[in-house]
Amino acid sequence: MKTFSIAGAFAFAITAYVTSGLSPVRADGPQVLPHLSSHRSQVHNPPASGMLLTGNSSDPFEKLNRGVWTFNYDYLDRYALRPVAHGYADYMPQPVRKGVRNFLNNFREINNVVNNAAVASFADSGISAGRFVINSTIGVLGFMDIASDMGLEHHPMDFSTVLGKWRVGNGPYLQVPFTGMTTPRKIVGNIVDNLYFPYSELEWYWLAALWTVDAVDSRAARIPQEDMLDKSLDPYISARDFYLQYQESLVAGAEGMTQQQIRKDAEDARNLEEYMDEID
Repeated sequence: MKTFSIAGAFAFAITAYVTSGLSPVRADGPQVLPHLSSHRSQVHNPPASGMLLTGNSSDPFEKLNRGVWTFNYDYLDRYALRPVAHGYADYMPQPVRKGVRNFLNNFREINNVVNNAAVASFADSGISAGRFVINSTIGVLGFMDIASDMGLEHHPMDFSTVLGKWRVGNGPYLQVPFTGMTTPRKIVGNIVDNLYFPYSELEWYWLAALWTVDAVDSRAARIPQEDMLDKSLDPYISARDFYLQYQESLVAGAEGMTQQQIRKDAEDARNLEEYMDEID
């Protein structure tokens, strides 16, 4: 019965997942931007479909992927999800939005406990366990992030990142109707993450509600990125490379993002925006 319930949840809430693919970053993730020079060269000289991309990924189905991207980005996002996200951002009070994000982060803490332990980050695993206990009790089911105030920092770790740290490549880049951009490694990671407590104990309608709230909140947090993607010479390539670079930045961890790299990414973002303005 539980398997059937999870299948029902997927069928009911599939539209909520589109925002996970339409933007390459989670609401609480770092801003990892493709370098401007790389972006320009790929736009004017599109890569061959089978070439190796970030994270041992490739895009052998580019023609099909582009067709799905057009549906997801130009129609579903623009005329359905984007208006909902803007309404949520405009009318939902910021303290409420922060509480929702805290609750969603707390809901994933058990994932962080197990996944951090799987890559031998035992200290982070213990901190995640402490955060879950503190925020679930004193923090009123996680709506208040009391643990952070106590100095226990958030250490997110999904199973897709675990696989990456185990040297598993992304596999072919995929655009899926409604669900957006993904890779085989990400698909497997999501399946495993949804088997953890408390996801495993929820009926399909609660899972549907949770995924929908998460999707809307994450999509609203990515509103500032819309303009840059809309002005891109090739939004498909920009989003694909952005997504794959972000996934690999999670695998590399803090050591993979030096201060110099962070500063260069910020500079590239400004240069790209100025460049787009000049050609408009």
